[in-house]
Amino acid sequence: MPNSLPEHMVLNGEFSLATCSFMHQSRCVVYSPFTTESMLCDRSVVGLLERLSEADTLANEVDNFISEHPQSAARVIEQLLSMQILLPS
Repeated sequence: MPNSLPEHMVLNGEFSLATCSFMHQSRCVVYSPFTTESMLCDRSVVGLLERLSEADTLANEVDNFISEHPQSAARVIEQLLSMQILLPS
């Protein structure tokens, strides 16, 4: 994992993917009710958030996402942290 990302993260318990995302074809919008920001992204980000909401350990899911999307993963995760959807723990 890149050095700029926290070693441990948690999914914000107040975040609801069902009410804070919209999907159309291959794209989606994720909205943060915490910062009122939204992010236009690939559906893979929603897939990551779905897996994180069900996962026992987030580290494996984040590592897998980074492996699957090496070009954009760090930027996406940094934005999710900035939007307070993911929180450092």
